[in-house]
Amino acid sequence: MKRITAALLAMVIAMVSLQGCYGKMALTRKVYQVNGQVGDKYLRSLVTWVFIIVPVYGIAALVDFVLFNTIEFWSGHNPVAQGEKDFQYSENGDTFKVHAQKSGDTLRYTFNRYHGDTHLDTLTIDWNVKTGNSVASLRGGDNVTQYQAMRSKGGVQVTSSAPDAFNPGRQVTALYQ
Repeated sequence: MKRITAALLAMVIAMVSLQGCYGKMALTRKVYQVNGQVGDKYLRSLVTWVFIIVPVYGIAALVDFVLFNTIEFWSGHNPVAQGEKDFQYSENGDTFKVHAQKSGDTLRYTFNRYHGDTHLDTLTIDWNVKTGNSVASLRGGDNVTQYQAMRSKGGVQVTSSAPDAFNPGRQVTALYQ
């Protein structure tokens, strides 16, 4: 009877502590991405079978569910999901190389814009996901324009300090509702 009571108690504690703990499954996704980066389709298929036979996917999913998603549920942060990512895209002859980095509650995006091999400008955005406030800096040549977006009662207040030939450091504020 004591074993049944202990087992029921353990199940109840697990159900309460893991309730709604689906999470990002970040470790499992990273293992899947590693498999997806194998260029040859036959080799990728072989790696998939190896990851299934040597239970890499199963262990990653179990560690995600029991450890990392539980940490994410209680703290709001998944330690595996934090990190960096690089990608690029092209539009109208310009190429944008993007570097995204997450650290705690802050996301930093750096956009480098190129036309051919010529670097045109860099936009850096720091965004606090909890407060919703952000700071951005646009650098093109010798010019630097700063932007700050802050939540206010009526919407979002955006402040810009742009270099101006007649009035350097002039600030412009707008309220978006």
